[in-house]
Amino acid sequence: MSEKNTPPKKRIEYRGKNVRVSRTGGVSGTKTISKDGYGATINTNHGVRLHKRLFKGARMGFQRGNFQFIGRYNSGPFNFNISKGGVSTSIKNKRGSYNIMKPNYSSFKLGGIQVRGKNAATLQLIFLAFSLIINLFKFLWYISTTLLWFVFLSLKWIVDFFIGFYKGYKGNVR
Repeated sequence: MSEKNTPPKKRIEYRGKNVRVSRTGGVSGTKTISKDGYGATINTNHGVRLHKRLFKGARMGFQRGNFQFIGRYNSGPFNFNISKGGVSTSIKNKRGSYNIMKPNYSSFKLGGIQVRGKNAATLQLIFLAFSLIINLFKFLWYISTTLLWFVFLSLKWIVDFFIGFYKGYKGNVR
């Protein structure tokens, strides 16, 4: 069976404070020690990483002799990632995330099954379009009910004004 025809695999994992067990990655233990913006992370699978916090959301470090630069920022529904490999932007929702600049890095999760890559990007676009249509209908519903209520109150005020004006005019005619 070729890679294109393989069905999506379930992500089965357990994440604890210092341990992670997964179907594909096996068992790994992690311990991070940090103080005053400097830190060291020891991972049984990836070795030792020494890192320095530059500012909120950004750090640089060395792992296995390689330089790392990682910056993660979020503003509203958007997430921004900066690294040596480039910049990417993603939109997160309850079904996963859609990476705008690198769609193959998207994820989609439904019924405990997580899909990544092109299939996830397609499912995310369908989900986002469906959400947009539903929210558009909700927005139009709220606008229409608000406008109808405004028209009703305006007409009620005009009718009450003319009834009061007529009663006041009729009372002063004598």
